[in-house]
Amino acid sequence: MIDAVFSLVAEGKIPPGVDDVAERAGISVSSVFRNFDGLADLQRRALEEFHPRFAHLFAVEDADAPRAERIRSHVRARVELIGVASGLLRIARSRALDHETLVEGIANLRYQFAAQTKQRFAADLDQLTPTQAANLLALIDATTSPEAFDVMSSAHARSARQITTTWNTALEALISHWTRDTNETT
Repeated sequence: MIDAVFSLVAEGKIPPGVDDVAERAGISVSSVFRNFDGLADLQRRALEEFHPRFAHLFAVEDADAPRAERIRSHVRARVELIGVASGLLRIARSRALDHETLVEGIANLRYQFAAQTKQRFAADLDQLTPTQAANLLALIDATTSPEAFDVMSSAHARSARQITTTWNTALEALISHWTRDTNETT
């Protein structure tokens, strides 16, 4: 049933209804309700499955690579993750207003995004004061967030490829500026 939610959301069925999930999973609607306390519970469980399912896109194996390579890797992972999960993320954000469990799930996901960013760019952040590092980390994370992707794709009609190019350029400029300013003042 969780797989059915993921596939329906990936196809743009947002939010998928119980009938849609049951049909996709090849089960009866009553089977959905035997296993979940309604659609909100099913959506919450799908969000809980999010990190294990996409753990490979949170992995940071290039923390010691040159900056340009780390930037490309970071942007590639974010765009791929958003590409396969933006629908579920949108559902979770919109439903978080009504469900405490989803609030916690979104907070946990945001923490995972920030932790990935901090790990990947530790070499750059370590050059900064703690306040500067925290500010740059927040800026990198916000720039490459699902919400930023949504704004760029819907409000500005940018494709995933255009967003990738823009984010690569933006991160290089941001990190270079912050670390250059620090190196010039020390």
